[in-house]
Amino acid sequence: MKIKITLFLIIIFSLTLFWGDATHNDVLVFLVRPFTIPLIALYFYLSVDNKWTPENRLRMLAFVFSWIGDLSLLLVPKTITDVVILGIPKNKYFFFAGLGSFLIAQLFFIATYKKAVTSIATNKINRFYYIPFVIYWIVMLGIVLPPIQLDAEKKLATIPVIVYASILLSMAAVAFSRYEKTNPISFWITFLGGCIFVVSDSLIAVNFLALPEPTSFASISISVTYIAAEFMIAEGILRHNRSSI
Repeated sequence: MKIKITLFLIIIFSLTLFWGDATHNDVLVFLVRPFTIPLIALYFYLSVDNKWTPENRLRMLAFVFSWIGDLSLLLVPKTITDVVILGIPKNKYFFFAGLGSFLIAQLFFIATYKKAVTSIATNKINRFYYIPFVIYWIVMLGIVLPPIQLDAEKKLATIPVIVYASILLSMAAVAFSRYEKTNPISFWITFLGGCIFVVSDSLIAVNFLALPEPTSFASISISVTYIAAEFMIAEGILRHNRSSI
């Protein structure tokens, strides 16, 4: 019953968040978004049912740093006049705090994937299968970096963006490396979740770093892909746990 109630709350808060993003209601987003990741974490915690394997502990830590990243990015100004929300001052440097928090979260994702495999798995994936991840990394940096170099303030983000993009694509690649090392449902849900996470962060990079102004649908598309990714990765790890019992 607790799990069902938590799932219901995840749906309600997520839909409210998406509505806030779609209608550009920044106050509603500010009030709702901090609860979405904790609710998904609670769902994961209840589903684990005290089975604290290494991958479960690591996934919870990924939740923690994802949440810190969420809070940090909520305090990043969207425009020059966007300096305060509900009496809380915004600052552009919260972007780096958010980027750093999500980078740590990605490292915990990678560690989680490496643990969430069967002990008898020995197959190795042909390295050529990783080429699409490298190509995507090159293309995204090719899109984002040139505009950053033309902006004196954004130029400070050059190295952090390169590092984060490298870790982000590594996260998706490591998720792919679990192929035939866990049950198919766990692999596909987790891998697709990782890929959607890449899409979500790519949307952030393009809209808030490459373009002069974010597109009208930037916030809603980022939120939908981000929440879906976090939930799918959590569910994928849970499916691995169930098959390992």
